[in-house]
Amino acid sequence: MSAVVTPRLATPNDNRACLELFSAVPMRGELVLSTQREPDFFGLYAMQKAEPFTWVGDDGSAQLVGMASALVRDGWLDGAPARVGYLGDLRMRFDRARSFGRFFGELFETLCAQTGCSAYYTSILSSNRAALNALTKRREKRPNQPWYHRLHAFDAVSVQLTRRRTPSSAVRVRSATAADLPQVIDALSAAHRRRPFGYRFDQGELEHRLAHWPGFTLDDTLLALDGQGRLLGVTTLWDPSAVKRYRVHEYNGSMKWVKRGFNLAASLARWPKLPEPGGEFRYAYLANLWVRDDAPATLHALLEHAYARLQPRGFHFFTFELDEHDPLEPALKSFMARRLGFTLFGVTPASIARTSWPPGRTGFEIALA
Repeated sequence: MSAVVTPRLATPNDNRACLELFSAVPMRGELVLSTQREPDFFGLYAMQKAEPFTWVGDDGSAQLVGMASALVRDGWLDGAPARVGYLGDLRMRFDRARSFGRFFGELFETLCAQTGCSAYYTSILSSNRAALNALTKRREKRPNQPWYHRLHAFDAVSVQLTRRRTPSSAVRVRSATAADLPQVIDALSAAHRRRPFGYRFDQGELEHRLAHWPGFTLDDTLLALDGQGRLLGVTTLWDPSAVKRYRVHEYNGSMKWVKRGFNLAASLARWPKLPEPGGEFRYAYLANLWVRDDAPATLHALLEHAYARLQPRGFHFFTFELDEHDPLEPALKSFMARRLGFTLFGVTPASIARTSWPPGRTGFEIALA
């Protein structure tokens, strides 16, 4: 007879068990990866300007049955200030998934009541049919099941850092300084005010990132400028290794041949080889990415300078988000890139069946997913 599973809020004493569960449930495909959050599972949450909640499924054993997290913050929705939330880090052991998953709707209702927040967003790997079916298909037997409404698909684009290259774009790019902060904050504030689940850059979000995200600096904040010094685009190159990393478990299918060919070329050209199973990728994100008028030439210039900075430092790739039908797509020309498809959903409690959300870019920050 299986043990009774009790859902509860995690405490710092659950750190080791959370780390074990998180790394024990890998993302499967041709490349099998797990997310590593040592030494502090909760470190990624603590650095954010948000209120974190993590529930765990406890059956009295040393191992947790499952877990799920939410982060609630001040943001923008429908062009107005609102409390918004992100749902993520859902992990369940395959053999005991149902015993924890059946509590999900009830926990979500409690979260909404406790925080006063009823609008959330989440991303699901598009190839993960099991998760899509379990979370987004409604069933009569689950009256508390949250509503999931598709916002749009997007790709996590990873630009591979191979041979050295020198920026050739006519768009000028340089590091930000403290004197640039007002115009950067104004641009990000205006953009996010129009985005569903936008961040409150008008209330110190960028300053908070500079103060609390490990390794997040003005020097790694790239500005694209026109001839009069006006801002055309901005992004911050951020290495997340202090709070999360990706460990390789297996290369399957075509990825076995990709690895062999890539590493052979890396040996000859002296660029970083792909890690062996058990090793970890070195990668960076393009955080708080904004491009005026969605101009591909501006993004291309930012990509060139990101590449030129990160490749000599031994990084394997850098990652950013491109939405479906994204006008910025042409900026990727001349770069070697891999893509991983996700779907973004707006989520509301069972009592609020919201089926219409503003179109276009959201406040989704891929660096925090």
